[in-house]
Amino acid sequence: MLACYGLAAQPTKLYVPTNVQRAIEHGTRTMSGVPGSAYFQNSSTYQIKATFDPATAKLEGTETVTYHNASPDTLKYLVIRLYPNIFQPGMFRQTEVDSADINRGVTISQMKINGVVVPASKFHYGGTNLIVLLPSALEPTSSLKMEVSWDVTLPNKTQMRMGRYDSTSYFVAYWYPQIAVYDDVNGWSRESYTGLAEFYNDFNNYDVEVNLPAGYVAWATGVLQNQSTLFTDKILGRIAQAQASDSVVSIITANDYRDGDVLRSKGENTWHFKADNVTDFAFGTTTHYVWDGTSVEVDSATGRRAMANAVYKVGSIEGRGIAAIARHTLLRLSTDLIGVPYPYPHNTIWEGNSGMEFPMMCNDGPVENTLEKVFVTSHEVSHSYFPFMVGTNETLYGWVDEGLVTFIPKAIEQEAGNKNAHYYIAAYGRRVMGSSNDVPLSVPTTQLSESTYFVQNYGRAAAGFYFLNDMLGKETFRKVMQEFIHRWAGKHPTPTDLALTFNAVAGEDLAWFWNPWFYQYGYADLALSNVSVKGGDLSLTVQKRGSFPVPVKLTITFDDGATTSIYKTAAVWKDGDAWTFKQKFEKPVTKVVLGDRDIPDAFPENNSITLK
Repeated sequence: MLACYGLAAQPTKLYVPTNVQRAIEHGTRTMSGVPGSAYFQNSSTYQIKATFDPATAKLEGTETVTYHNASPDTLKYLVIRLYPNIFQPGMFRQTEVDSADINRGVTISQMKINGVVVPASKFHYGGTNLIVLLPSALEPTSSLKMEVSWDVTLPNKTQMRMGRYDSTSYFVAYWYPQIAVYDDVNGWSRESYTGLAEFYNDFNNYDVEVNLPAGYVAWATGVLQNQSTLFTDKILGRIAQAQASDSVVSIITANDYRDGDVLRSKGENTWHFKADNVTDFAFGTTTHYVWDGTSVEVDSATGRRAMANAVYKVGSIEGRGIAAIARHTLLRLSTDLIGVPYPYPHNTIWEGNSGMEFPMMCNDGPVENTLEKVFVTSHEVSHSYFPFMVGTNETLYGWVDEGLVTFIPKAIEQEAGNKNAHYYIAAYGRRVMGSSNDVPLSVPTTQLSESTYFVQNYGRAAAGFYFLNDMLGKETFRKVMQEFIHRWAGKHPTPTDLALTFNAVAGEDLAWFWNPWFYQYGYADLALSNVSVKGGDLSLTVQKRGSFPVPVKLTITFDDGATTSIYKTAAVWKDGDAWTFKQKFEKPVTKVVLGDRDIPDAFPENNSITLK
């Protein structure tokens, strides 16, 4: 049982956006950072049947969606995500797509709502959204049933978080009509998908059947329901072995494909998956990827185990070892890094392109270097907590989940031998901090350019969380994460809810740190002043000339070449902009240097002084 924090709202100087203030006034949120008594959340149950041909990337599907309106509002229309429409001619995009993939996008052949056919005249397209006027309004605390038949040709050459990786291997995402989020802060989420900002989805239940050609194997979000009728006894035995083993098991090998000893049927197969309380559904399919699997106990209280899988090309040296890295990541996240059991039955790493997270699935590009393998795998697996267990809004505030999972798994990289795991701090400090491109993180992600998107979400945000952890201490920071998950698992928190949870667990108003780092223009700049040595007494003042609170590190050099360090966390700036240091040393001091590579400073030229 987690401790209960912040039962009563404490005064804070934290910046709170007006739309969040209105949600607090309406009782859906609180100034304590916990969901309000009137908090609501809509959701859907998806029953999908699809046929997919990886060779042509053509997909046809039908779905029945039961949509539950838990809000107090009467809804007169639905917003439906049609992400493949990003490939339509003339669509606004922030990432490049291959001209060969430009197509008509999603074609809806029929839509019914509560059994009534919705004519195309009720369809209003805007970006990658489809606005559908309802035949009759959806009243509060009621449901509707939407039936859709559609087809789409997915990209053959563009690998934008998904796509084709050889002639018979494909990772499929953003492929079905999905009802957008309607929440208490912004109403309908109507941002169009441009290829840059990521996603904000409801927590839904999925029952998915995908028909695939002969010889194709599939891995997906959720649990495979018919594996006993699909796989041969040999493969089933290895799956069972991996589900109980701490060691990596070669579940499907190249020889198994060669011998035709993977699937029972020599014809086409239907793959049936179910997943509950997840925000999306993705799958990968191939005729020749090998499968390594292992498992780990993620919940000592119940003994529950979760599988860690790696699925990669035959002969790929990059795929080797990935399952073990994923297993170790699940263990560390479940025990000490976050200390909340991994919530899903598996996490499967598919060898594809770059790095992208999905519920229970990761699409990661192949890398040979062990440290890079650890980085990509641990980062994408960590997204299982943010934004999948805790449904943060990546579309508007991608810095929350990206900042947290850039910082938190760095301990795993350090264990693997990365001596500069927090390189992003120096990179942010050197490249953009304080420039006109260094916009506050409160600026919605959808308003950012591509270069600013990556620097802010993975640089400035991660640095801010790094210094919060440094200041509060590992134990308190971990308690914040645990409490945030306890409060918001399966729900949609805003950045304000996270900031208020930090206040509650820390027992103090951290607005003095949070506002400048996350909500304001500014930069870090510390400077040495009034440095003097008299009779072995060193005296100096460190001034905070920039607005970002950062730690103070002094490296003091003596006349014999020896050094000593003095370190203070950013907490020294809670009540002022000057910090005085005095100490007597037995040896003459010859030099004082302020800062290091992990403490950004916009003007480092005033950070060193040589004494006679």
